[in-house]
Amino acid sequence: GDTVVETVAREYLLPVKESGIDTLILGCTHYPLLHDVVAEVMGPEVTLIDTGEEAAWELKRTLRAMDLLAPEGPAGRATLCASDQPEHFGVMAAYFLGESLTRPVQPVDIDRY
Repeated sequence: GDTVVETVAREYLLPVKESGIDTLILGCTHYPLLHDVVAEVMGPEVTLIDTGEEAAWELKRTLRAMDLLAPEGPAGRATLCASDQPEHFGVMAAYFLGESLTRPVQPVDIDRY
């Protein structure tokens, strides 16, 4: 692992762990990248909650309740857009998704809106 990341994680997380918490919410979109480091520092007695995963489950529940959930079947196509460095975002998206992207990330100008 990256010793700098591990050292910084320990510096920030040990006081939190020592406070006696039993659950830690990973509230930033980038924290899943640090999940393994955070889990190692916090130990098995602290439950980690990934807000991105929870948000996805809530979206599914909401779509089902509104009868808007797509039927089971072949996977659809996703169009990914980024306001800054679409190529870099594509590399990160492929990492997060655990698969290669089949189409390039589309640039979007958020200053237009």
